[in-house]
Amino acid sequence: MRLMTTVCGTMRGALLAWPLLAISGGSLLADTVTLKNGDRLSGQVDSLSGGHLLVDTEYAGRLLVRVKAIESVTADGEFQVRMRRGERLVGRFQAEQGAQRLLPADGVSLPLALDQVRSASRAGDALASLARGWSARSDLSASISSGNSETEAINLLVHSSLALKRTVHDAALLIGREEADGVRVREQLDLDYGYKRFLNDKWFALGNAEYYRDELKGIDLRVTLGGGIGYQVWQDSFGALSVGTGATIVFDEIGTRAAQNPAWRWELDYNRFIWSKRLELFHRHSLLVIPDRGRGEVIEASTGLRLALNERLDTHFRIDHRIDTAPTEGAKKTDTAYNLGLGLKF
Repeated sequence: MRLMTTVCGTMRGALLAWPLLAISGGSLLADTVTLKNGDRLSGQVDSLSGGHLLVDTEYAGRLLVRVKAIESVTADGEFQVRMRRGERLVGRFQAEQGAQRLLPADGVSLPLALDQVRSASRAGDALASLARGWSARSDLSASISSGNSETEAINLLVHSSLALKRTVHDAALLIGREEADGVRVREQLDLDYGYKRFLNDKWFALGNAEYYRDELKGIDLRVTLGGGIGYQVWQDSFGALSVGTGATIVFDEIGTRAAQNPAWRWELDYNRFIWSKRLELFHRHSLLVIPDRGRGEVIEASTGLRLALNERLDTHFRIDHRIDTAPTEGAKKTDTAYNLGLGLKF
């Protein structure tokens, strides 16, 4: 249990040191949802899927409202609407004399049957979609087994993000440790920082920095610093996809060798909400190519599913891969961790 005690202490320190309190970036827009029983909800309409409308309110958090119970919706901002028959529309939700209508950009409103809408997500660019202020989460997964062998494994991921008017700051700390019969078989520390500054609706300048250590694989220290350009492929209230590339400098200490090398970096970040935004599919990967002979490439990938239990607590399954195509002597190329645990949003 020494590992659990050590990691719990590390977790407390990491959480206390991290900016985990979410700071609201402004009041919600005054969208209105009128129910068939005459009640009204005010807040910001987020999306419609699975027969439910998701509304962000200041007084009750996120609310799921059955479409069958809704008389009409009035909301600011354009929505991408997909009908059950396959038709795709773009416009604003409006109510005229209690009847639901959709107002396209050309100004000619159309009647809209909400029960025939398959999905509706807020359209718009990345700048309009940024949630202003701090947001943070921590994911913890652990496993303990006994019998013929005793194994203790734990993975802690803490992620924090600060979104301002045109810039986004992201930081993530990953700690992975595993002991088998009292012998350490895995111990990793990975600290990442990413920066985005949007130049327009799609393009952004990016910067990144990483501190990585894995003494069991002979990597005493690896620091990367770089910058480049990125592109927001799409973003709406159901998720986003972005890619980026650029030049990087790598400082590393492997055994008795210390080196400084230029490198090229590629990254991709994807997430998609389904099932009334209660289930999230996410994937992130990066490729670091070091031209120097003997250094090879480093591929990092994280893929998983996250199921919301309530507004702050969720459960997740995540697979983390790290591939070093030119590992140190005696080390394997691929390191894979399977994580099943709980997540907490702040």
